[in-house]
Amino acid sequence: MNISYYLDTLDRFLIYLLVALALFAIATYIFKLITPYSERKLIKSGNIAVTLKLLGKMAGVVVVLQSAIRHSINLLDLIIWAFIAIVIQIVLHLVIEYGLTRKTNVTKEVENGNTAVGLLLGGVSVLVGLIVAATISY
Repeated sequence: MNISYYLDTLDRFLIYLLVALALFAIATYIFKLITPYSERKLIKSGNIAVTLKLLGKMAGVVVVLQSAIRHSINLLDLIIWAFIAIVIQIVLHLVIEYGLTRKTNVTKEVENGNTAVGLLLGGVSVLVGLIVAATISY
């Protein structure tokens, strides 16, 4: 084991980690902006449906970020791929949530605590994240 290699690359690890965490926070904040209700307030009151939906969105973003990290050739490449993937993740989330479920007001269902709908939307976010993550490659 060559410990000097790890010490020499520790700075790059920390930079990638901080950038990935910042991108995660940005993506989560954007999702918060497009959500018509206060997730924090509903989670605090015990709404499991909102919790499942938010966790799914966050997990979908993490899957996308880990793929961008794995496939990037440098820090700028990571940031570009991450932003592209996050935008696609958000657009696909909106299409699925509002386009494919027109006959059901899924936003109201989740806000009212419908756990099945929250789990479905959270799960779809993870699945979409897996698909988007798989497309990031060279």
